[in-house]
Amino acid sequence: MTPADNRPVYTLTVTEDNLRLTNLWKSIFPEIQSIEAVTPVVNPRIKINGIRGLATFLDVSIPTAQRIKNSKKFAFYASGNKVYFFSDEINAGLKVDSKVKTR
Repeated sequence: MTPADNRPVYTLTVTEDNLRLTNLWKSIFPEIQSIEAVTPVVNPRIKINGIRGLATFLDVSIPTAQRIKNSKKFAFYASGNKVYFFSDEINAGLKVDSKVKTR
């Protein structure tokens, strides 16, 4: 036992409080090796139909959605005169482009 274990929680520093909480979790759940080893939440893949659907998904106007599609930042699929997208590809394409570019 460290001296921090005997003090009330409101007197602990953030580091001491985190250490205390981590030790508590490890004592309750010994099978969990690391708290960081939690499986990330996976968003389901949604099919988005048309430019209007893309505009709704991105919460932008229809002309802006058309410009974003034409910029080829993410894949789109065409079948005749119908266009569709997948949400995970849109998110991945826009996430890569959102990084700040430095010289």
